[in-house]
Amino acid sequence: MIIAFDAKRYFNNTTGLGFYSRTLLEGLRRLYPEHQYLLYTPYNRNQLGANTDGIRLPDTWMGRTFHPIWRSRGITRQLRRDKVQVYHGLSHELPQGLRRAGIRSVVSMHDLIFMRYPELYPGIDRYFYEKKYRRAALEADIVVAISEQTRADLHTYFQIPPERVKVIGQACDAVFERLSLRHLPDTLALPVVPGISLPEEPFLISVGSLTRRKNWHGLLQALVLLQEKGYDIPLVAVGSGKGAYVNELREQAQKARLRVTWISQHVPSDALAGLYRRAAGLVYPSVFEGFGIPILEAMTIGIPVLTTRGGCFQEVGGDAALYAAPDQPEEMATQILRLLDPALTQELSPKMARQIQLFAPERICASWIETYSV
Repeated sequence: MIIAFDAKRYFNNTTGLGFYSRTLLEGLRRLYPEHQYLLYTPYNRNQLGANTDGIRLPDTWMGRTFHPIWRSRGITRQLRRDKVQVYHGLSHELPQGLRRAGIRSVVSMHDLIFMRYPELYPGIDRYFYEKKYRRAALEADIVVAISEQTRADLHTYFQIPPERVKVIGQACDAVFERLSLRHLPDTLALPVVPGISLPEEPFLISVGSLTRRKNWHGLLQALVLLQEKGYDIPLVAVGSGKGAYVNELREQAQKARLRVTWISQHVPSDALAGLYRRAAGLVYPSVFEGFGIPILEAMTIGIPVLTTRGGCFQEVGGDAALYAAPDQPEEMATQILRLLDPALTQELSPKMARQIQLFAPERICASWIETYSV
């Protein structure tokens, strides 16, 4: 098959959608090399995709100058010329004219957070997101949700019948399995990224952009409560952000004299694996996501996870993780103490090993090849 992908985020995005795109494409190339994979992107500025085989850029001045128009309309002519059989919109979008061109379409729907929490998004963004996402979900030959939660939201907000939506989860970067504690038991086996100074005593790690929905303030509140009880637990916070919320977080930590190591630089997967390995556990306090890839990454490395109830997180963590209400810092504090108990890691290790198999690259990629072949 000749399979095309919307690869803008594959090459240029440093956050969740970029990781999703790169992990899927790298898995497909490794496991199913008999197919041809074409990657359509308006530019390759950040060069985050290690493999540029099959890259396709706009072939006209108009396409190179007006990227949104090319991605929504102009790309279809190139797809037809390249004899593409299936087009996969990796992040909620599809170009127009695919059906007329005889090209089957698949779209990945990650979340509808802008519908569930409209107050977190500017009105103009919500308008265009809803327009593009709804059209893609209605026009795609196959709609794939990244979680059961997203399938339910597609029905709630866009009235897409659940039977029209297939659920395929997400694999994490293969580097997390390769560098896991199961394969390299020594926690210090990997060097730390130069310029990053980690606490010497056991610390927690949390990963995610510094936005209000991620509930960093809730985590800091829980650490303050533990501090008041005599537990001074360091936190390594991996994520970037800007604006008032970031300033609020730093002021909150400083005022309470919490020991927080803020890592705002881009951390590649192999370096992130090294940070996970040294941590006593991951706390992922987000209120709502489409999937929650740090949960899977940490469990794959082999460290225990605490996340929140509701949404999709229990789909990812299963019985291999701890949970707390996102708006209850007291419960989060209690669960953090459980997370730091070495006996818990021993108890959860076999459960984590079973849980991560549900999202193994071999399983995820096989589901995608089956979907493309329909």
